[in-house]
Parts: sequence; structure tokens; C-alpha cells
Amino acid sequence: MAAATASKQTKQVISENIFLLSSNDANVPSGKVYKVLNRKDMWFIINKNGQRVQLDEVNWKWEPRDEVVLLVKVLSSVLQSIEAGEVYRVYDDAKHDERYILDKHNEKVLFDKNIFKWEVI
Repeated sequence: MAAATASKQTKQVISENIFLLSSNDANVPSGKVYKVLNRKDMWFIINKNGQRVQLDEVNWKWEPRDEVVLLVKVLSSVLQSIEAGEVYRVYDDAKHDERYILDKHNEKVLFDKNIFKWEVI
């Protein structure tokens, strides 16, 4: 009984957006951000064929992500971990009231014109 309760608690804390670290399904590639859908207390993501696939901890490993609010192309940067010409997602961290991108080392970098210049896509 305790295991079922723990399982339900885990499913309730799934973020609206996840970053897929690993996948056992060829139609759901890892290394991408997915929007999570909740239907009748079951969690789904949409695979590359447009089909709903139930999200479970056996087939995928993921980490939660904040909401993506913009896509930007970096024009110049003072950091080597942010490459000019690359496209980045801008995440909204409502809890800390800030926006950020993830650099090539998967580290948070404040969305600030003093760090890098960008154009909105």
C-alpha cells in the first residue's frame, strides 16, 4: 500500500515541461524538452510521430524544466559556454522571478544583455 501511495505522489509532482535524459523509445528521442499532458491522472508526452505516449519511469529518465517563454538566437556572448549563432530556449523561473537559458554545459545563465546579445526568433 505504501508503494502505491509513493508512486501516486511521484506522478503528482511531474512538471509541465521535462527534459528527457534517456529514452528506450526510438520515437521519443532524448536530449529534448517535452510538454507533459495530464489526462485522467495519467501523464503523456507527444512523440515525433504526433502520438500520445504514456510517461513512465521505466522507459524514460527526465528532469523537470521551467516554462519556455522565448526562442532566441545569440548574436554575441562574453561566455565561451554560449555560442554565437546558436538558438537557445529562454526559461521562466517564476519561483525566483528570473529568466535564464541553459549553456552547452547545461548550466543556468541569467537572461541578461550584459552577458550575451540576442535576437528573438
